[in-house]
Amino acid sequence: MKPGESSGFGWQCLVARRLAKRGVRFDGDSGVDRNWDAHAELNKYDELARNLDRPIAGLIRDLKARGMLDDTLVVWTTEFGRGPFVSSPRTNGREHHARVFTSWMCGAGIRGGQIYGRSDKLGDRVAENGVTVHDLQATILHQMGFDHERLNLRHGGRDFRLPDVHGQVINDILG
Repeated sequence: MKPGESSGFGWQCLVARRLAKRGVRFDGDSGVDRNWDAHAELNKYDELARNLDRPIAGLIRDLKARGMLDDTLVVWTTEFGRGPFVSSPRTNGREHHARVFTSWMCGAGIRGGQIYGRSDKLGDRVAENGVTVHDLQATILHQMGFDHERLNLRHGGRDFRLPDVHGQVINDILG
């Protein structure tokens, strides 16, 4: 980030680190002000990725250098992936694909340098160690010190478990 710069994802990462240093327990950043929902123009993904790569790396290095990474969980995820095939040559895009997508976590007891789960060669189906959104939620809650099996949220007069009854902590990724 250039001195005095106060916009973009680099700024969001800097603010996230400052909030964590002051004890804020949760901060959600959207990444960029550009749209990743690319049903078209797949060629713009490279630029979007470049605009995120350096700030994320900087955030992780900064947290580690300040001794904060052991107590800070960094989660990068999305609600779904993109299908493995271009849906139309005219639009050069791909459609929503909920069966396979990537998430990553670091810090706060997550063992580094590992890949957990694998798709088939096309990126269409889970081939090994599939993780559900409920599992991801249960793991995040566990690393934040919550018992995901006992945490209930009241909505509409009913109690709901956040990771639903299906979520299991992904113990294989924990350090």
